[in-house]
Amino acid sequence: MLSILIRSLRELALEFDDGRYPSDVYFHLLGMVRDASTAEAMGGALAQMLAWKDGKVRRDQSGPHVTTGGATRYLVGMPKPNTHSARHAAILSSDAFFAWAAGVRKIEHFEPALIGQMQQFGLWNSVVIPVMVLHALNPRIFPIVDRWVLLAHRLLCPSAQEGAGMAMSVDSYIAYQPFWLDLLAEAQLAPMSAQLGQLKELDAGLWVLGKRAAALCAGALVQEADGDDTADDSTAHAPVVGSDSEQFKRRAVALRNEGRTQAQAIREAAAEFGIDLKPSYLRYPGSHFDRWRKQGMV
Repeated sequence: MLSILIRSLRELALEFDDGRYPSDVYFHLLGMVRDASTAEAMGGALAQMLAWKDGKVRRDQSGPHVTTGGATRYLVGMPKPNTHSARHAAILSSDAFFAWAAGVRKIEHFEPALIGQMQQFGLWNSVVIPVMVLHALNPRIFPIVDRWVLLAHRLLCPSAQEGAGMAMSVDSYIAYQPFWLDLLAEAQLAPMSAQLGQLKELDAGLWVLGKRAAALCAGALVQEADGDDTADDSTAHAPVVGSDSEQFKRRAVALRNEGRTQAQAIREAAAEFGIDLKPSYLRYPGSHFDRWRKQGMV
């Protein structure tokens, strides 16, 4: 008999935003990455998967792309420049990356060191996107994780509360792995033999749980600040971490101290927290660091 948690996650999965992140296209793209036999095919498949990750893939009856079997036509929009650009495309389509990726597709054990290995290609300095690439290459070994899933993890696993905010790090991903395996065991699923749809269902449930928790937290903060129990619904769905948050500012400062330019630090911090920045943040990064300096954060 399945636990209340597993039944609840499966019910929550029904609320997953399948319009913005179409599941049929996701499974199709996993197949494309798995079956890519050339460097060019690998680069093209990963480009589409990263666009999916950014919510830029849409079902479209007149779209130029078709899922396996022709069941769904879809359109791929432009992902964020820090997620995938012409520079990323050239590297992901290179023979060197293809050889490395082909090896990752074959491993049978969780190896978080691969996140660091990916840095040899000069692709990304954050952890979020490399984890997505590892998931695309080997979804049974590397679970997909974002800030909402991390929040759900912290809610369900008290020992994970020690992490700072919802930012993705190698340590937070390592900590998530045993939780994920325990969750699969509770659902009576084996990661190497379960259907990918069964794994995605639990992931989707965690995603919805994290989104709900974030909305509730944001709503509570707004009500506390206003002293009003009838806060506008639009504020209840705001992300917990925004560009005005201390977590975002401190992360940008930390990245700046690691050697990034001011614009790079702001861009990478925003990517880690999933924040859509106003153009002024990247156009005038110095003014923001100056303000944060006056606030004692630099």
